[in-house]
Amino acid sequence: MQKMKKGEYGYIKSQKKWIGAKTALLFLVSLSLYLSGYITTGSNRNLLTIVAVLGCLPASKSAVNLIMFLRAKGCKEELREKIAAHAGMLPALYDCVITTYESAFEIPHMVFRGNNLVGITVDPKCKPAACEKHLLEMCGRNGIKDVNVKIFTDVAKYQNRLDQLQALSCEDTQTEAALALVKALSI
Repeated sequence: MQKMKKGEYGYIKSQKKWIGAKTALLFLVSLSLYLSGYITTGSNRNLLTIVAVLGCLPASKSAVNLIMFLRAKGCKEELREKIAAHAGMLPALYDCVITTYESAFEIPHMVFRGNNLVGITVDPKCKPAACEKHLLEMCGRNGIKDVNVKIFTDVAKYQNRLDQLQALSCEDTQTEAALALVKALSI
């Protein structure tokens, strides 16, 4: 099992496995500590019980993280194949789930070129306008200026926009900063 980096294709699927295993292990350690104390003393009034209860804190934090990843779907192979030919060598991110206080926006694929940050969502619950507004606000706060953000819901229109961005010849000075920002905003 290979752990993938944020922004790579298959990241969500990989994280589900890693965090699931980590959560199970953390709860198992707490349970084993509790049982060890109970078996050796015949009572749950011992120091190992306290350690086991405190061990539930990181396990619970990991469980919350797991729930977030279980809700995310990631980029489907079918969508990846449709996009791959049009994305070419554009700097891209896969499996982004951008979170705000109000909602989460699942963006399976996103690229940056010529101060254009474009992505696609296939989730019918996702509100592209709200996602665009949030990304523009965050870009402004992080010193990434003059960025156009567009989130597409139609695959054909997104493919067309990717073709346009590939044909665009420009010097990208903010690519790394913009993609690092999206990674930081994503789970």
